[in-house]
Amino acid sequence: MTDSLPSPDSSEPSSSALVAVGRILGAHGRDGGVRLRSTSDVPGRFDVGESLSVSHDGVNLEGRSFQIAESRAVAHKGHNELFLWFRGFRDRDQAQMLAGLWLCVPQSEVPSAEEGEYFHYQLLGLNVRTVEGEELGQLAEILETGSNDVYVVKGAEGEILVPALGKVVREIDIASSLMVVDLPEGLR
Repeated sequence: MTDSLPSPDSSEPSSSALVAVGRILGAHGRDGGVRLRSTSDVPGRFDVGESLSVSHDGVNLEGRSFQIAESRAVAHKGHNELFLWFRGFRDRDQAQMLAGLWLCVPQSEVPSAEEGEYFHYQLLGLNVRTVEGEELGQLAEILETGSNDVYVVKGAEGEILVPALGKVVREIDIASSLMVVDLPEGLR
């Protein structure tokens, strides 16, 4: 058994613009595999040979990246789970040391969104205001549900759950860091 991680594949880019593409939930099996919750739908993102950077918060580089040696998607309890094995990982203890960390790529590796569509990383941190001009807080989290996403807005009055629907979300201005919503009755 070993109590250290394998050597990183390469030095990290100096760019601070990272995009989290998945979170490591824990070890899988005894041979160094990890269980991953993916936040990316980019084809090939988790293919063998791809390198991913590691981050504690999904924003700041930790200085390590690992190359995917094996990747497997499995349907489990109605949703897909992803299992990855990184080059140089040989046992469960090494894999478990990555639990809770985010896997990231440079923003330059993220394809452009279609007109009127946004990636989660673009929305997180937006200031949220009602159509009447009331400041609600910042978009702090995005919950993925079966029918539509739900935006968790945290502000002075606490948390507000905002459904990601066109009739509720009236405007998104990434450049101004602003989302304007028309809250239905009963959401507060």
